[in-house]
Amino acid sequence: MRKKHKGFTLVEMIIVTVIIGILAGIVITVINIPRVQARSRDSKRIGDLKRIQTALELYFADNRQYPSSPTWTPISNMSDILNPYLDQIPTDPLSGNNTKNNAIRCMNNIFAYGYYYLSDANGARYVITAINELPLSTEDPNVCFNVPNCDTDITGIECGGSSDSSPYCYCVQNPM
Repeated sequence: MRKKHKGFTLVEMIIVTVIIGILAGIVITVINIPRVQARSRDSKRIGDLKRIQTALELYFADNRQYPSSPTWTPISNMSDILNPYLDQIPTDPLSGNNTKNNAIRCMNNIFAYGYYYLSDANGARYVITAINELPLSTEDPNVCFNVPNCDTDITGIECGGSSDSSPYCYCVQNPM
């Protein structure tokens, strides 16, 4: 009497492996990992700008004005001013790298990722901005062309870009 062995044949194992591979390929293309990573970096940028904004409000409470900066200044250059209010100065996840598309520019033609600060001459108003990797909705109130302090007619501050060219520029300003 011959004894039957229980188990899978080589053909069955190959078929299961191929099916798992096909399903894994479909899942990876649906998830779009680079887009998810870009969205995550953009969320970090928005959170960092809010933290910097809070630090600037604490600075204002102590000094009755914001730091004066008539030209776009990287936040990293303001560490002496912000260190008492932030435990660590936030940096952009791609800080110093240029955008993949050089047509994406903010802050009067800056196209390097980073956080930038600009104020009016007397320190009464400011704007902090960053370049996002994914375009924002043109309805978003924090897209630079929708931020009142970025209107040169009102404050003399130019954030760069129009609604057509810069839905990548995210700004926060002092509370009005």
